[in-house]
Amino acid sequence: MKPFLKSVAEDLYNRFGGKLDNVAVVFPNKRAGLFFNEYLLECSGNVPIWSPRYMTISELFQQNSELVVGDSILLVSKLYKEYIRPRRPDESQEEYEKSIEEIDAFYYWGEMLLRDFDDIDKNLADAKQLFSNIKKLREMGTGKDTLEPEQQKSIEQFFKNFKPEQSDELKDNFLGIWERLFAIYTNFKEKLRNDGLAYEGMLYRDVIENSNDIALKYDKYVFVGFNALNEVETRLFDYINRQGKALFYWDYDRYYVDDAHNEAGHFMRDNLKRFPGEFDR
Repeated sequence: MKPFLKSVAEDLYNRFGGKLDNVAVVFPNKRAGLFFNEYLLECSGNVPIWSPRYMTISELFQQNSELVVGDSILLVSKLYKEYIRPRRPDESQEEYEKSIEEIDAFYYWGEMLLRDFDDIDKNLADAKQLFSNIKKLREMGTGKDTLEPEQQKSIEQFFKNFKPEQSDELKDNFLGIWERLFAIYTNFKEKLRNDGLAYEGMLYRDVIENSNDIALKYDKYVFVGFNALNEVETRLFDYINRQGKALFYWDYDRYYVDDAHNEAGHFMRDNLKRFPGEFDR
């Protein structure tokens, strides 16, 4: 069976007659580009050609932002500074001192909090509403059945990084600062922006919410090998597609996609419906 990337390389080479200098090929990660370039060289009969511009989806977003994705250690350190800011007016000194942790103790769940902030932004979620849902969960204890299904879903998404074997105490301690989370999220992003920095989801969301400023310097953007898309990726694909500049090559097993009752093919069925692939026309 012919490798997927080789099939895509052959199709693109034939489609553009080997003139690919004004084409950008976008992959989920860098590794795929190395193999793709070898297949493209085979298509040309090992004759030198102008290759397309290879980039990851992250690089495509970053090209359209003045912000820079910060190193994880730097980001967690800045998040820690925001976390230990002076207490609320209605918070007792004892409560405040109890909430403060040393940075080495903070670091583990600071990374988790960053990942959750990242998920919030990549899915364009309403952070204020999400943290309000957590507040309701806190107030009702274990009465999760009283929440709306959408509220339950957002809360489950927020806590997906907690492993089942972790103690309830960790969750309780984390929930104990629920009323500060939206302020931490908002102020943290503001401080990062002032420094020209961002975490990945923040940068992605910024690009999508300012989509009128997206610059598309290539004639075609070829998206290869994507599967489940988050909301910001979907919005970017939709924007480029509406400009008439997008081509899509989906890598999937038809067995799962053709069975409408098979959950494994759910994301791909949505992708194919919204962004028909060049091999599926």
